[in-house]
Amino acid sequence: MDDAHNIQYSNLQDNAQAEQELDNAQATMAAAEEEEATSTSKAEYGSGIPSPLQSPERACSPSVVLASIPEGPSEEASIRQLQALEDPLYLLHNAQNVKVYDLVDFLLFKYQTKAFTTKAEMLETIGREYDEYYPLIFSEASECMKLVFGLDIVEVDPSVHSYVLVTALGITYDGMLTDVQGMPKTGVLIVVLGVIFMKGNYVSEDIIWEMLNNIGLFGGMDPYIHRDPRKLISEEFVQEGYLEYRQVPNSDPPSHVFLWGPRAFAETTKLKILQFFASITKTHPRAYPEKYAEALRDEIDRVEAWIFQQMLRHL
Repeated sequence: MDDAHNIQYSNLQDNAQAEQELDNAQATMAAAEEEEATSTSKAEYGSGIPSPLQSPERACSPSVVLASIPEGPSEEASIRQLQALEDPLYLLHNAQNVKVYDLVDFLLFKYQTKAFTTKAEMLETIGREYDEYYPLIFSEASECMKLVFGLDIVEVDPSVHSYVLVTALGITYDGMLTDVQGMPKTGVLIVVLGVIFMKGNYVSEDIIWEMLNNIGLFGGMDPYIHRDPRKLISEEFVQEGYLEYRQVPNSDPPSHVFLWGPRAFAETTKLKILQFFASITKTHPRAYPEKYAEALRDEIDRVEAWIFQQMLRHL
């Protein structure tokens, strides 16, 4: 099916009407472009949160943060740390990092209790002395909530700056009832869907388990997100209809691949997933031309299907 989509896209380039359809679909990217401009503006602050040397999920993952603390630093390392402490900018960035995690912890509590929050509450959480840096801290905490936990912070009332947290990209699942710890699992689901899409719409188990390790789920066991992430993906996501788990025909020994399930297609889109994936790599969806074309084709197909359904309803 993917090859057919790619062939369709190649043929569309010589068809004026189809080009107009693509232009219309590209209009849906306006919001993404505005978001990209905002991200570029944020980068000009020179924030060390997260470090550009690590992915946003790893920068925000509590397991990665804990693993990065040395057990017994050498004397040379200690001297370097003391020299760094003399740098006021280092002190500022370090303090901001702490405040980002404080705010993330606070926002998780608000989501777990299904409660609204306000700018005033968040300022109280990070400390009024950080009022000047609140926009940067709030922005980084928001990004962390989305990339790690799959949660968007939505402003409800601009006049009082009140907010609510909701699952991202149209996905209705958060996995909070499937694990005693009650941590949102939407972020893991979105990353898995993204890997599947970027790898050609199906992906082997080995690649998924490698991805788990890369985002800080360390060999498939990380009690912070889930006591058994492998079970979360291969059983719970499958049972919820977000993934399909298929055996590769004639494979010996038997091997399996993951694909998008019907619920994933119903609740989100390839374009939304691509935008999310691009935000992880700090790029734009157009940086992945083949996937961008496939995502636009998917948007056109969805619009055409919706129009057809509307026509049938009025017959």
